Amino acid sequence: MISRTVSHHNVLPPNPGPRRRSLRVAALIGLTAVALTACGSTATTAPGENVASGQPVEGGTLVYAEVTPINNWQTQSARFYEKSNVLNSVLDRLTYFDADQGEIVPWIASEFSANADATEFTFTIRPDVTFSDGTPVDAEAVKLNLDAQGFGIEAAQIQPNVDFAGYESAEVIGADQVLVTLSSPNANFLRATTSVTAGLVSPATLELDAAGQSAISQISGSGPFTFESEKPDEEVVLAKRPDYAWAPETADNQGDAYLDKVVVKYLPEVAHRAGAVQSGQVDLVRGLQPVDEETLAATGNQVLPAKGVDLTVNMAAVRVGSGKLADENVRRALQIGIDRQSLKDTVLSDSYELAASVLNHRAPGFTDLSEELEYQPEEARQLLDEAGWKVGADGIRAKDGIALEVTVTSSNNSVVIKPAFELIEQQWREIGVKLNNRAGDNTFLASAMPDPAVEFFGTRQFIYGGLGPIFEPENNTMTHTSDEDLNAIFAAERAATSLEERDELLADEQYALVVDKAYSLVLWDEVQVYGAHSGTQIEFTSGTAPVFQGAWKTGG
Repeated sequence: MISRTVSHHNVLPPNPGPRRRSLRVAALIGLTAVALTACGSTATTAPGENVASGQPVEGGTLVYAEVTPINNWQTQSARFYEKSNVLNSVLDRLTYFDADQGEIVPWIASEFSANADATEFTFTIRPDVTFSDGTPVDAEAVKLNLDAQGFGIEAAQIQPNVDFAGYESAEVIGADQVLVTLSSPNANFLRATTSVTAGLVSPATLELDAAGQSAISQISGSGPFTFESEKPDEEVVLAKRPDYAWAPETADNQGDAYLDKVVVKYLPEVAHRAGAVQSGQVDLVRGLQPVDEETLAATGNQVLPAKGVDLTVNMAAVRVGSGKLADENVRRALQIGIDRQSLKDTVLSDSYELAASVLNHRAPGFTDLSEELEYQPEEARQLLDEAGWKVGADGIRAKDGIALEVTVTSSNNSVVIKPAFELIEQQWREIGVKLNNRAGDNTFLASAMPDPAVEFFGTRQFIYGGLGPIFEPENNTMTHTSDEDLNAIFAAERAATSLEERDELLADEQYALVVDKAYSLVLWDEVQVYGAHSGTQIEFTSGTAPVFQGAWKTGG
Protein backbone atom coordinates (compact mmCIF):
# COMPACT_ATOMS: atom_id res chain seq x y z
CA MET A 1 0.00 0.00 0.00
CA ILE A 2 1.18 3.53 -0.74
CA SER A 3 1.55 5.40 2.50
CA ARG A 4 2.39 8.91 3.49
CA THR A 5 6.01 9.38 4.42
CA VAL A 6 5.46 12.68 6.19
CA SER A 7 6.20 12.51 9.90
CA HIS A 8 3.42 13.30 12.37
CA HIS A 9 4.08 15.68 15.28
CA ASN A 10 7.79 15.55 14.62
CA VAL A 11 9.94 17.79 16.78
CA LEU A 12 12.78 19.70 15.23
CA PRO A 13 16.23 19.25 16.76
CA PRO A 14 17.67 22.28 18.51
CA ASN A 15 18.70 24.99 16.11
CA PRO A 16 22.38 25.95 16.09
CA GLY A 17 23.15 29.20 17.80
CA PRO A 18 24.41 32.22 15.90
CA ARG A 19 27.90 31.63 14.51
CA ARG A 20 29.86 32.50 11.42
CA ARG A 21 29.32 29.74 8.91
CA SER A 22 31.44 28.76 5.98
CA LEU A 23 29.38 28.27 2.82
CA ARG A 24 29.62 24.55 2.32
CA VAL A 25 27.73 21.55 1.10
CA ALA A 26 27.41 18.93 3.83
CA ALA A 27 27.78 15.24 3.05
CA LEU A 28 24.35 13.69 2.70
CA ILE A 29 24.50 10.54 4.81
CA GLY A 30 21.70 8.28 5.99
CA LEU A 31 18.92 10.05 4.14
CA THR A 32 15.49 8.71 4.98
CA ALA A 33 11.95 10.05 4.68
CA VAL A 34 10.71 13.47 3.64
CA ALA A 35 9.54 15.29 6.76
CA LEU A 36 8.21 18.76 7.42
CA THR A 37 7.35 20.29 10.77
CA ALA A 38 6.34 23.66 12.07
CA CYS A 39 5.12 25.16 15.29
CA GLY A 40 2.30 27.64 15.71
CA SER A 41 -1.18 27.62 14.27
CA THR A 42 -3.02 28.58 11.14
CA ALA A 43 -3.98 31.91 12.68
CA THR A 44 -3.09 33.92 15.72
CA THR A 45 -6.01 35.81 17.23
CA ALA A 46 -4.25 38.12 19.70
CA PRO A 47 -4.56 41.01 20.38
CA GLY A 48 -8.26 40.73 19.48
CA GLU A 49 -9.89 37.37 20.20
CA ASN A 50 -12.26 35.74 17.75
CA VAL A 51 -15.41 36.17 19.82
CA ALA A 52 -17.77 34.19 17.56
CA SER A 53 -18.23 30.80 19.18
CA GLY A 54 -20.60 27.89 19.54
CA GLN A 55 -22.10 25.77 16.82
CA PRO A 56 -21.57 26.71 13.16
CA VAL A 57 -24.36 28.75 11.63
CA GLU A 58 -25.67 27.54 8.27
CA GLY A 59 -26.36 29.99 5.46
CA GLY A 60 -25.74 33.65 4.90
CA THR A 61 -23.39 35.75 2.78
CA LEU A 62 -19.98 36.84 4.02
CA VAL A 63 -18.65 40.11 2.61
CA TYR A 64 -14.88 40.14 2.39
CA ALA A 65 -12.87 43.25 1.47
CA GLU A 66 -9.59 42.76 -0.40
CA VAL A 67 -7.01 45.44 -1.10
CA THR A 68 -6.95 45.80 -4.90
CA PRO A 69 -8.82 44.32 -7.88
CA ILE A 70 -7.34 41.46 -9.90
CA ASN A 71 -7.70 41.01 -13.64
CA ASN A 72 -5.50 37.93 -14.15
CA TRP A 73 -6.65 34.83 -12.25
CA GLN A 74 -4.38 32.27 -13.94
CA THR A 75 -3.54 29.66 -11.34
CA GLN A 76 0.25 29.57 -11.54
CA SER A 77 0.48 33.33 -11.20
CA ALA A 78 -1.41 33.32 -7.88
CA ARG A 79 1.59 34.53 -5.88
CA PHE A 80 -0.15 37.63 -4.61
CA TYR A 81 -2.65 37.70 -1.78
CA GLU A 82 -5.40 39.31 -3.85
CA LYS A 83 -5.37 36.22 -6.09
CA SER A 84 -4.47 33.43 -3.70
CA ASN A 85 -6.93 34.52 -1.01
CA VAL A 86 -9.82 34.05 -3.45
CA LEU A 87 -8.53 31.07 -5.44
CA ASN A 88 -7.88 29.23 -2.16
CA SER A 89 -11.64 28.59 -2.01
CA VAL A 90 -12.01 27.72 -5.71
CA LEU A 91 -9.06 25.36 -6.22
CA ASP A 92 -8.22 22.22 -4.25
CA ARG A 93 -4.69 20.82 -4.12
CA LEU A 94 -3.21 17.37 -3.92
CA THR A 95 -2.02 17.99 -0.35
CA TYR A 96 -2.52 20.47 2.48
CA PHE A 97 -0.04 21.88 4.99
CA ASP A 98 -1.65 21.83 8.42
CA ALA A 99 0.35 24.29 10.50
CA ASP A 100 -1.44 23.29 13.72
CA GLN A 101 -0.06 19.77 13.40
CA GLY A 102 3.09 20.76 11.53
CA GLU A 103 2.61 18.30 8.69
CA ILE A 104 1.44 17.76 5.15
CA VAL A 105 -1.87 15.91 5.13
CA PRO A 106 -4.05 14.33 2.41
CA TRP A 107 -6.48 16.33 0.35
CA ILE A 108 -7.23 15.28 -3.22
CA ALA A 109 -4.42 12.78 -2.83
CA SER A 110 -5.69 10.34 -0.21
CA GLU A 111 -2.16 8.96 0.16
CA PHE A 112 1.28 9.98 -1.03
CA SER A 113 4.86 8.81 -0.74
CA ALA A 114 8.40 9.63 -1.87
CA ASN A 115 11.35 7.42 -2.70
CA ALA A 116 14.56 7.62 -0.68
CA ASP A 117 16.29 10.26 -2.79
CA ALA A 118 13.22 12.47 -3.38
CA THR A 119 13.12 11.97 -7.15
CA GLU A 120 9.87 9.97 -7.34
CA PHE A 121 6.54 10.81 -5.73
CA THR A 122 3.40 8.67 -5.88
CA PHE A 123 -0.08 10.11 -5.33
CA THR A 124 -3.24 8.06 -4.84
CA ILE A 125 -6.24 10.11 -5.97
CA ARG A 126 -9.36 9.91 -3.82
CA PRO A 127 -12.51 8.76 -5.64
CA ASP A 128 -15.73 10.65 -6.39
CA VAL A 129 -14.20 14.12 -6.60
CA THR A 130 -15.41 16.35 -9.43
CA PHE A 131 -14.55 19.70 -10.92
CA SER A 132 -17.30 22.30 -10.99
CA ASP A 133 -17.90 21.53 -14.69
CA GLY A 134 -18.84 17.97 -13.69
CA THR A 135 -15.73 16.19 -14.97
CA PRO A 136 -13.88 13.84 -12.61
CA VAL A 137 -10.74 14.74 -10.70
CA ASP A 138 -9.10 11.44 -11.63
CA ALA A 139 -5.52 10.33 -12.17
CA GLU A 140 -5.51 11.49 -15.79
CA ALA A 141 -6.76 14.97 -14.86
CA VAL A 142 -4.11 15.20 -12.13
CA LYS A 143 -1.39 14.17 -14.61
CA LEU A 144 -2.48 16.94 -17.00
CA ASN A 145 -2.32 19.47 -14.15
CA LEU A 146 1.12 18.29 -13.04
CA ASP A 147 2.45 18.56 -16.59
CA ALA A 148 1.03 22.08 -16.88
CA GLN A 149 2.77 22.97 -13.62
CA GLY A 150 6.05 21.29 -14.50
CA PHE A 151 6.35 22.32 -18.15
CA GLY A 152 4.06 25.32 -18.43
CA ILE A 153 1.60 25.67 -21.30
CA GLU A 154 3.38 27.20 -24.27
CA ALA A 155 0.22 27.71 -26.35
CA ALA A 156 -1.31 29.80 -23.54
CA GLN A 157 1.98 31.58 -22.71
CA ILE A 158 2.00 30.10 -19.20
CA GLN A 159 5.38 29.54 -17.59
CA PRO A 160 6.29 26.49 -15.44
CA ASN A 161 5.69 26.65 -11.71
CA VAL A 162 9.02 27.73 -10.20
CA ASP A 163 8.45 25.44 -7.20
CA PHE A 164 8.41 22.31 -9.41
CA ALA A 165 12.21 22.23 -9.75
CA GLY A 166 13.51 19.25 -11.69
CA TYR A 167 10.10 18.17 -12.98
CA GLU A 168 10.53 15.47 -15.63
CA SER A 169 7.25 13.59 -16.04
CA ALA A 170 3.95 12.41 -14.59
CA GLU A 171 2.61 8.97 -15.39
CA VAL A 172 -0.72 7.35 -14.61
CA ILE A 173 0.29 3.99 -13.11
CA GLY A 174 -3.13 2.73 -12.10
CA ALA A 175 -6.75 3.70 -12.15
CA ASP A 176 -6.14 6.07 -9.25
CA GLN A 177 -2.37 6.62 -9.01
CA VAL A 178 0.08 9.10 -10.51
CA LEU A 179 3.86 8.77 -10.40
CA VAL A 180 5.89 11.99 -10.65
CA THR A 181 9.55 11.70 -11.66
CA LEU A 182 12.08 14.48 -11.12
CA SER A 183 15.44 14.81 -12.87
CA SER A 184 17.12 15.82 -9.61
CA PRO A 185 16.21 15.47 -5.94
CA ASN A 186 13.69 17.94 -4.56
CA ALA A 187 12.65 17.30 -0.98
CA ASN A 188 10.44 20.41 -1.19
CA PHE A 189 8.26 18.98 -3.95
CA LEU A 190 5.52 17.70 -1.64
CA ARG A 191 5.27 21.08 0.04
CA ALA A 192 4.97 22.69 -3.40
CA THR A 193 1.83 20.63 -4.03
CA THR A 194 0.12 22.41 -1.10
CA SER A 195 0.35 25.81 -2.78
CA VAL A 196 -2.56 27.67 -4.34
CA THR A 197 -0.30 28.06 -7.38
CA ALA A 198 -0.53 24.26 -7.71
CA GLY A 199 -4.32 24.33 -7.57
CA LEU A 200 -6.09 21.75 -9.71
CA VAL A 201 -8.26 22.87 -12.62
CA SER A 202 -10.34 20.86 -15.06
CA PRO A 203 -8.80 19.59 -18.32
CA ALA A 204 -11.12 21.96 -20.18
CA THR A 205 -9.63 24.91 -18.30
CA LEU A 206 -6.11 23.81 -19.24
CA GLU A 207 -7.11 23.90 -22.91
CA LEU A 208 -8.15 27.57 -22.80
CA ASP A 209 -5.96 30.31 -24.21
CA ALA A 210 -4.17 32.82 -21.99
CA ALA A 211 -7.21 35.09 -21.73
CA GLY A 212 -9.49 32.18 -20.86
CA GLN A 213 -7.24 30.88 -18.10
CA SER A 214 -6.97 34.40 -16.70
CA ALA A 215 -10.73 34.82 -16.36
CA ILE A 216 -12.13 33.60 -13.06
CA SER A 217 -15.46 33.03 -14.78
CA GLN A 218 -13.87 30.30 -16.91
CA ILE A 219 -11.79 28.56 -14.23
CA SER A 220 -13.27 25.23 -13.17
CA GLY A 221 -11.78 23.91 -9.94
CA SER A 222 -12.94 21.32 -7.42
CA GLY A 223 -13.03 23.70 -4.46
CA PRO A 224 -15.88 24.39 -2.02
CA PHE A 225 -16.90 27.57 -3.88
CA THR A 226 -17.50 28.36 -7.54
CA PHE A 227 -17.68 31.56 -9.52
CA GLU A 228 -21.15 33.11 -9.66
CA SER A 229 -20.74 36.66 -10.95
CA GLU A 230 -18.34 39.54 -11.33
CA LYS A 231 -18.38 43.32 -11.59
CA PRO A 232 -14.92 44.20 -12.95
CA ASP A 233 -12.83 46.18 -10.46
CA GLU A 234 -15.71 46.11 -7.95
CA GLU A 235 -16.57 42.62 -6.74
CA VAL A 236 -16.50 38.88 -7.34
CA VAL A 237 -19.28 36.66 -5.99
CA LEU A 238 -18.61 33.02 -5.09
CA ALA A 239 -21.36 30.47 -4.39
CA LYS A 240 -20.88 27.30 -2.40
CA ARG A 241 -20.90 23.85 -3.99
CA PRO A 242 -23.63 21.94 -2.14
CA ASP A 243 -22.06 18.58 -3.12
CA TYR A 244 -18.59 19.39 -1.74
CA ALA A 245 -17.33 16.53 0.45
CA TRP A 246 -13.55 16.30 0.12
CA ALA A 247 -11.94 18.84 2.45
CA PRO A 248 -8.36 18.33 3.73
CA GLU A 249 -8.05 15.44 6.17
CA THR A 250 -7.67 17.67 9.23
CA ALA A 251 -10.41 20.22 8.40
CA ASP A 252 -13.11 20.55 11.06
CA ASN A 253 -15.77 20.84 8.37
CA GLN A 254 -15.65 17.79 6.11
CA GLY A 255 -18.76 18.75 4.14
CA ASP A 256 -19.96 21.68 2.09
CA ALA A 257 -19.45 25.25 3.27
CA TYR A 258 -21.67 26.71 5.99
CA LEU A 259 -21.93 29.99 4.06
CA ASP A 260 -24.11 30.25 0.97
CA LYS A 261 -22.00 32.92 -0.68
CA VAL A 262 -18.85 34.99 -0.35
CA VAL A 263 -18.78 38.46 -1.89
CA VAL A 264 -15.25 39.76 -2.48
CA LYS A 265 -15.16 43.55 -2.65
CA TYR A 266 -12.18 45.89 -2.97
CA LEU A 267 -11.23 48.54 -0.45
CA PRO A 268 -7.94 50.19 -1.42
CA GLU A 269 -8.35 53.07 1.04
CA VAL A 270 -6.55 51.78 4.13
CA ALA A 271 -8.11 54.38 6.41
CA HIS A 272 -11.62 53.09 5.63
CA ARG A 273 -11.08 49.41 6.41
CA ALA A 274 -11.68 49.39 10.16
CA GLY A 275 -14.72 51.62 9.75
CA ALA A 276 -16.19 49.27 7.15
CA VAL A 277 -16.09 46.46 9.72
CA GLN A 278 -17.48 48.62 12.53
CA SER A 279 -20.38 49.81 10.39
CA GLY A 280 -21.21 46.29 9.24
CA GLN A 281 -20.49 47.03 5.56
CA VAL A 282 -18.04 44.12 5.51
CA ASP A 283 -17.62 41.04 7.67
CA LEU A 284 -13.88 40.64 7.06
CA VAL A 285 -11.18 42.92 5.69
CA ARG A 286 -7.48 42.40 5.01
CA GLY A 287 -4.85 45.04 5.70
CA LEU A 288 -5.60 46.89 8.92
CA GLN A 289 -3.10 49.60 9.74
CA PRO A 290 -1.64 49.41 13.26
CA VAL A 291 -3.30 52.64 14.39
CA ASP A 292 -6.73 51.11 13.76
CA GLU A 293 -6.21 47.80 15.56
CA GLU A 294 -6.87 49.01 19.09
CA THR A 295 -9.87 51.08 18.00
CA LEU A 296 -11.49 48.13 16.22
CA ALA A 297 -10.91 45.74 19.13
CA ALA A 298 -12.31 48.31 21.59
CA THR A 299 -15.66 48.27 19.76
CA GLY A 300 -16.08 44.54 20.36
CA ASN A 301 -14.92 43.55 16.90
CA GLN A 302 -11.89 41.41 16.08
CA VAL A 303 -8.26 41.97 15.11
CA LEU A 304 -6.93 38.73 13.59
CA PRO A 305 -3.22 38.54 12.74
CA ALA A 306 -2.72 35.59 10.35
CA LYS A 307 0.88 34.39 10.53
CA GLY A 308 2.58 33.73 7.18
CA VAL A 309 4.34 30.42 7.83
CA ASP A 310 4.49 29.78 4.07
CA LEU A 311 6.43 32.96 3.34
CA THR A 312 9.74 34.63 4.03
CA VAL A 313 9.88 37.48 6.49
CA ASN A 314 9.43 41.01 5.23
CA MET A 315 12.80 42.17 4.02
CA ALA A 316 14.77 44.52 1.87
CA ALA A 317 16.22 42.18 -0.75
CA VAL A 318 19.59 43.55 -1.87
CA ARG A 319 20.60 44.17 -5.48
CA VAL A 320 24.24 44.89 -6.34
CA GLY A 321 23.78 46.14 -9.89
CA SER A 322 24.64 49.77 -9.12
CA GLY A 323 27.96 48.66 -7.62
CA LYS A 324 27.34 50.55 -4.38
CA LEU A 325 26.44 47.38 -2.45
CA ALA A 326 28.86 44.99 -4.14
CA ASP A 327 30.98 44.79 -0.97
CA GLU A 328 29.59 42.34 1.60
CA ASN A 329 30.77 44.61 4.42
CA VAL A 330 28.57 47.44 3.14
CA ARG A 331 25.55 45.14 3.12
CA ARG A 332 26.41 43.91 6.62
CA ALA A 333 26.71 47.50 7.81
CA LEU A 334 23.23 48.28 6.55
CA GLN A 335 21.90 45.11 8.22
CA ILE A 336 23.13 46.13 11.67
CA GLY A 337 22.35 49.78 10.98
CA ILE A 338 18.63 49.03 11.41
CA ASP A 339 17.18 49.50 14.88
CA ARG A 340 14.45 46.88 14.68
CA GLN A 341 13.13 47.42 18.19
CA SER A 342 12.58 51.07 17.36
CA LEU A 343 10.77 49.88 14.23
CA LYS A 344 8.46 47.77 16.37
CA ASP A 345 7.87 50.53 18.92
CA THR A 346 7.31 53.29 16.36
CA VAL A 347 5.70 51.77 13.27
CA LEU A 348 4.36 48.31 14.05
CA SER A 349 1.96 46.86 16.64
CA ASP A 350 1.71 43.80 18.85
CA SER A 351 0.43 41.89 15.82
CA TYR A 352 3.95 41.97 14.39
CA GLU A 353 7.00 39.96 15.45
CA LEU A 354 10.46 41.22 14.60
CA ALA A 355 12.39 39.03 12.20
CA ALA A 356 15.23 36.88 13.48
CA SER A 357 16.07 35.26 10.13
CA VAL A 358 14.91 35.22 6.53
CA LEU A 359 12.46 32.49 7.62
CA ASN A 360 9.81 33.41 10.14
CA HIS A 361 9.82 31.97 13.66
CA ARG A 362 7.22 29.28 12.92
CA ALA A 363 8.70 28.05 9.64
CA PRO A 364 10.21 24.56 9.35
CA GLY A 365 13.96 24.79 9.97
CA PHE A 366 13.95 28.33 11.40
CA THR A 367 17.34 29.39 12.81
CA ASP A 368 17.43 32.23 15.35
CA LEU A 369 19.94 34.86 14.18
CA SER A 370 18.66 37.64 16.43
CA GLU A 371 22.07 38.17 18.08
CA GLU A 372 23.56 38.87 14.65
CA LEU A 373 20.82 41.44 14.00
CA GLU A 374 21.33 43.63 17.04
CA TYR A 375 21.48 47.36 16.33
CA GLN A 376 25.18 48.30 16.19
CA PRO A 377 25.61 51.71 14.56
CA GLU A 378 29.24 52.10 15.63
CA GLU A 379 30.24 48.78 14.07
CA ALA A 380 28.25 49.73 10.97
CA ARG A 381 30.23 52.96 10.65
CA GLN A 382 33.49 51.03 11.05
CA LEU A 383 32.54 48.54 8.33
CA LEU A 384 31.68 51.39 5.96
CA ASP A 385 34.97 53.13 6.78
CA GLU A 386 36.91 49.95 6.05
CA ALA A 387 35.06 49.55 2.76
CA GLY A 388 36.34 52.97 1.69
CA TRP A 389 33.13 54.98 2.03
CA LYS A 390 34.09 58.24 3.75
CA VAL A 391 31.72 60.79 5.29
CA GLY A 392 31.40 64.00 3.29
CA ALA A 393 30.56 67.53 4.37
CA ASP A 394 26.86 66.81 3.96
CA GLY A 395 27.08 63.76 6.24
CA ILE A 396 26.65 61.31 3.35
CA ARG A 397 29.44 58.89 2.57
CA ALA A 398 31.13 58.79 -0.82
CA LYS A 399 33.75 56.72 -2.63
CA ASP A 400 35.52 57.59 -5.87
CA GLY A 401 33.22 60.59 -6.24
CA ILE A 402 30.03 58.50 -5.92
CA ALA A 403 27.65 59.15 -3.03
CA LEU A 404 26.35 56.22 -0.98
CA GLU A 405 22.79 57.01 -2.03
CA VAL A 406 20.50 54.01 -2.45
CA THR A 407 16.85 53.43 -3.38
CA VAL A 408 14.16 51.07 -2.16
CA THR A 409 11.12 49.99 -4.16
CA SER A 410 8.07 48.02 -3.04
CA SER A 411 4.37 47.65 -3.73
CA ASN A 412 1.76 49.38 -1.60
CA ASN A 413 0.32 46.02 -0.52
CA SER A 414 1.70 46.29 3.02
CA VAL A 415 0.19 49.03 5.15
CA VAL A 416 3.42 49.46 7.12
CA ILE A 417 6.06 49.21 4.40
CA LYS A 418 6.36 52.92 3.59
CA PRO A 419 6.49 54.20 7.20
CA ALA A 420 8.95 51.42 8.06
CA PHE A 421 11.39 52.60 5.43
CA GLU A 422 10.84 56.20 6.51
CA LEU A 423 12.25 55.23 9.89
CA ILE A 424 15.08 53.18 8.32
CA GLU A 425 15.87 56.23 6.18
CA GLN A 426 16.49 58.23 9.37
CA GLN A 427 18.57 55.44 10.95
CA TRP A 428 20.81 55.00 7.92
CA ARG A 429 21.32 58.75 7.67
CA GLU A 430 23.03 58.48 11.07
CA ILE A 431 25.67 56.12 9.63
CA GLY A 432 26.15 58.23 6.50
CA VAL A 433 23.82 56.51 4.02
CA LYS A 434 21.08 58.29 2.09
CA LEU A 435 17.97 56.21 1.31
CA ASN A 436 15.52 57.28 -1.35
CA ASN A 437 12.24 55.85 -0.10
CA ARG A 438 10.05 54.79 -3.03
CA ALA A 439 8.27 52.10 -1.02
CA GLY A 440 4.56 51.91 -1.76
CA ASP A 441 4.96 53.61 -5.15
CA ASN A 442 3.44 51.07 -7.54
CA THR A 443 4.20 53.18 -10.60
CA PHE A 444 7.90 53.25 -9.76
CA LEU A 445 7.83 49.56 -8.86
CA ALA A 446 6.91 48.56 -12.42
CA SER A 447 10.18 49.94 -13.79
CA ALA A 448 12.29 49.20 -10.70
CA MET A 449 11.51 45.47 -10.42
CA PRO A 450 13.58 44.46 -13.47
CA ASP A 451 16.33 46.99 -12.75
CA PRO A 452 19.30 45.51 -10.83
CA ALA A 453 20.59 49.04 -10.19
CA VAL A 454 17.67 49.78 -7.83
CA GLU A 455 19.39 48.63 -4.66
CA PHE A 456 16.50 47.34 -2.51
CA PHE A 457 13.25 45.52 -3.11
CA GLY A 458 10.95 45.56 -0.08
CA THR A 459 9.09 42.28 -0.21
CA ARG A 460 8.12 38.91 1.20
CA GLN A 461 7.74 35.79 -0.91
CA PHE A 462 6.01 32.43 -0.79
CA ILE A 463 8.55 29.64 -0.24
CA TYR A 464 6.63 26.46 -1.06
CA GLY A 465 9.64 25.27 -3.01
CA GLY A 466 12.12 26.51 -0.41
CA LEU A 467 14.37 29.58 -0.56
CA GLY A 468 16.14 28.39 -3.70
CA PRO A 469 13.47 29.24 -6.30
CA ILE A 470 13.35 32.90 -5.24
CA PHE A 471 17.09 33.55 -4.74
CA GLU A 472 18.74 31.04 -7.08
CA PRO A 473 17.76 31.77 -10.72
CA GLU A 474 19.87 34.21 -12.71
CA ASN A 475 16.71 36.14 -13.58
CA ASN A 476 15.33 36.28 -10.03
CA THR A 477 13.74 39.64 -9.27
CA MET A 478 14.68 39.55 -5.61
CA THR A 479 18.41 40.20 -5.90
CA HIS A 480 19.19 39.90 -9.63
CA THR A 481 22.16 37.90 -8.36
CA SER A 482 22.81 34.18 -8.73
CA ASP A 483 25.44 33.23 -6.14
CA GLU A 484 27.31 29.97 -6.79
CA ASP A 485 28.01 29.31 -3.11
CA LEU A 486 24.38 29.79 -2.17
CA ASN A 487 23.17 27.74 -5.12
CA ALA A 488 25.25 24.78 -4.00
CA ILE A 489 23.55 24.86 -0.61
CA PHE A 490 20.11 25.20 -2.19
CA ALA A 491 20.75 22.12 -4.34
CA ALA A 492 21.98 20.12 -1.35
CA GLU A 493 18.97 21.15 0.73
CA ARG A 494 16.60 19.96 -1.99
CA ALA A 495 18.41 16.61 -1.97
CA ALA A 496 18.21 16.22 1.82
CA THR A 497 15.50 13.83 2.98
CA SER A 498 16.25 13.61 6.69
CA LEU A 499 15.14 16.30 9.09
CA GLU A 500 18.56 16.74 10.64
CA GLU A 501 20.42 17.18 7.36
CA ARG A 502 17.75 19.42 5.90
CA ASP A 503 17.75 21.69 8.95
CA GLU A 504 21.53 21.97 8.93
CA LEU A 505 21.44 23.07 5.30
CA LEU A 506 18.52 25.42 5.94
CA ALA A 507 20.57 26.96 8.74
CA ASP A 508 23.46 27.46 6.28
CA GLU A 509 21.09 29.14 3.81
CA GLN A 510 19.73 31.49 6.43
CA TYR A 511 23.14 32.43 7.80
CA ALA A 512 24.47 33.10 4.33
CA LEU A 513 21.52 35.23 3.24
CA VAL A 514 21.32 37.25 6.46
CA VAL A 515 24.90 37.42 7.76
CA ASP A 516 27.71 36.19 5.50
CA LYS A 517 26.35 37.46 2.20
CA ALA A 518 23.67 39.80 3.62
CA TYR A 519 21.44 39.70 0.55
CA SER A 520 18.38 39.88 2.81
CA LEU A 521 17.98 42.76 5.26
CA VAL A 522 15.25 41.25 7.41
CA LEU A 523 12.58 43.31 9.17
CA TRP A 524 9.53 41.48 10.59
CA ASP A 525 7.84 38.11 10.28
CA GLU A 526 5.15 38.04 7.63
CA VAL A 527 1.67 38.59 9.01
CA GLN A 528 -1.55 39.75 7.42
CA VAL A 529 -3.69 41.63 9.92
CA TYR A 530 -7.40 41.15 9.29
CA GLY A 531 -10.32 42.97 10.84
CA ALA A 532 -13.49 40.96 11.42
CA HIS A 533 -16.97 41.75 12.66
CA SER A 534 -17.81 40.36 16.10
CA GLY A 535 -20.17 37.82 14.56
CA THR A 536 -17.68 36.40 12.07
CA GLN A 537 -15.95 33.04 12.66
CA ILE A 538 -12.94 32.60 10.40
CA GLU A 539 -9.60 30.78 10.35
CA PHE A 540 -6.63 31.12 8.03
CA THR A 541 -4.21 28.89 6.17
CA SER A 542 -0.47 28.93 6.85
CA GLY A 543 -0.31 31.20 3.78
CA THR A 544 -2.66 33.70 5.55
CA ALA A 545 -5.64 32.97 3.24
CA PRO A 546 -9.13 32.99 4.78
CA VAL A 547 -10.70 29.50 4.93
CA PHE A 548 -14.23 30.27 3.78
CA GLN A 549 -15.19 26.58 3.64
CA GLY A 550 -15.17 26.43 7.45
CA ALA A 551 -16.34 30.00 8.11
CA TRP A 552 -19.70 31.18 9.39
CA LYS A 553 -21.33 34.34 10.68
CA THR A 554 -24.13 35.27 13.03
CA GLY A 555 -26.77 37.83 12.24
CA GLY A 556 -27.45 36.86 8.61
